[in-house]
Amino acid sequence: MQFVRTSGARLTFPAVAIGLAGSLLLSGCASQTTAPPPTTAELCASLKDVVAQSETRFRKFKTTPTISPFSGMTKWETRPVFPDSQCDVLEWVGGRTNYACTWPDGSEAEARATYEKNAGLIAGCLTAPWSKAETRGQTGGATTFTQRGKSTQVVMRYFKPRGGFMPTWETSLTIGDEITSEPR
Repeated sequence: MQFVRTSGARLTFPAVAIGLAGSLLLSGCASQTTAPPPTTAELCASLKDVVAQSETRFRKFKTTPTISPFSGMTKWETRPVFPDSQCDVLEWVGGRTNYACTWPDGSEAEARATYEKNAGLIAGCLTAPWSKAETRGQTGGATTFTQRGKSTQVVMRYFKPRGGFMPTWETSLTIGDEITSEPR
């Protein structure tokens, strides 16, 4: 199949198809824009919203659950508070529910940098009546934010998982009741 231009030059079907596909690809890429990173005020508002939802066991964030028969937990994927994190609402067999996020860090330095950056942001967001306590262990550290008389805690951690054969480190944020945050 051939197409004829008004100038008289002939174009073959494959050339036209490739040209159309290329222009569609380029226009698709040009129209996609990366959202600007959230401001500190937006991050604080998002964090405070998640903390407030702990009183309802994060009902607002529960959509389609994934039930794990082996761990005794139900999981709902949800929106992250901080960019570059993966967040879920986790409901354990005993009824405890947490909002939990992780970052894909590799080295101890990367995990510590993610931890320090986000713990600093949280400290700026959760001011009085919140208080913070920092703990360190052999393979990590944690900053726990609490309010007197309230059961909700916000815990930012970095750690090397136990029993891992890979030399990777992780960073996590957990919001909810009765959080075990002791670094190892």
